[in-house]
Amino acid sequence: MAELTADQIAKQDKVSGKAWGILAVTYLASFCAPLCQFKIPPLASWLFPAFHGALDSVTFGTLMSAIAIIGVVLAFPAAFIARRMGLKNVILLSVACLGVGSALGGLANDLAGLMGSRLLEGVGIGLIGVAAPSCVTIWFPERKRGLALGIWATWVPVGSVVAFNTAPAIAGAFGYQAVFFAIAVVCAVAFALFALVYKMPPGATGDMGVEGTFKESLRYCKNRRIWILGAVFFLFAFTTIGIMNTYYNTFLETQLGFDAQTASTLSSVIMFLSLIVAPLTGFVSDRLPLGRKYIVGLVMMLLLIPTGFFMFYTGNGAVAVMWVTIVLQGVGGGMCGGSLRPMAPMLMRNTAMGATMAMAIMQFCQNLGSAVGSPLFGAVMSQTGWQTASLVLQLPAYVLAFVLCFFILPRGKNVKKLDDVPAEEAWPSGF
Repeated sequence: MAELTADQIAKQDKVSGKAWGILAVTYLASFCAPLCQFKIPPLASWLFPAFHGALDSVTFGTLMSAIAIIGVVLAFPAAFIARRMGLKNVILLSVACLGVGSALGGLANDLAGLMGSRLLEGVGIGLIGVAAPSCVTIWFPERKRGLALGIWATWVPVGSVVAFNTAPAIAGAFGYQAVFFAIAVVCAVAFALFALVYKMPPGATGDMGVEGTFKESLRYCKNRRIWILGAVFFLFAFTTIGIMNTYYNTFLETQLGFDAQTASTLSSVIMFLSLIVAPLTGFVSDRLPLGRKYIVGLVMMLLLIPTGFFMFYTGNGAVAVMWVTIVLQGVGGGMCGGSLRPMAPMLMRNTAMGATMAMAIMQFCQNLGSAVGSPLFGAVMSQTGWQTASLVLQLPAYVLAFVLCFFILPRGKNVKKLDDVPAEEAWPSGF
């Protein structure tokens, strides 16, 4: 029996067993990325002594921002790299960069070597986040893609939860280098399984539907509202990924007295809550009128603003405040992926290139925010202390993001059908 073509798969009502196998190996490959990215924060207690004299709060933040910097560089050309190499080869290249980068990090005996390994991991993370969704999409019917992509979208919170909970235990038993090598082994397994199992369906080109040249795609950047949404993502990543994900478990350990394993586990609860909240928020957002979707962003920021005041509180009742912070960060942070990210393609829906560029802008702003947030917070914190640094950096960022949420989408009489507006010309003049 002949295999179904990509177009036939898209029109089917049932999902084939092969499609679920494709999703499984793509998920495992994607899962390697957050394992690599988030192994650093829970290893702070081992890395600081190991690189004594070379590692401080600023350079520790740079170990996290190094990956994001590569994400900034790759955000726009990633789709064109996928078109040239093909989706499968891009995923294999990504996982290879992650595995080799992690192994080199385990072998590094100086900060320069460790930083170089993080840059290589950043290449893998930057490419896989763009290519993996398309690898899944082309194997699922149009009516079932939402479920498939919803499952795939858990790769970051699941990977981060696993990294935060396993890294301290492995490091405590075998040394921090064992964490790097263990992740390299996971990457090797993921590489082999993806190479053996994944293939493109007949008729699929593997080019992510990208048309035109890179220069031609830049016209989509004229859309002002996509940059407003991008600014919200920048501020969110600046605070949540750049600061909270990087430093919170270290704060719990050094300032509140938790051991490394407990501090990492407590920090991972935030990601676990986000894992639950994100799909629920997407469900609610889908049912809101276009002109009211921004409300979810406002609620998200209202939940996060208080954490700018007391995330790094050390006074009386600090443990109770810690739990409030964990809940607000988990719920508020989870709402971002389920509500704001889906708005991006809504702003530029007339072509596949428009949607691709919209997501590229989101990746660019998110990676730029985390790249700036980690070292900047480390520098300010070392001079002013934990709580003052949060008041100076986090609180204004959350307030500004709250205000910008009002201008992401048109409201009231200004609401237009987005399909009737050329993506590169959507609301080009003013707010």
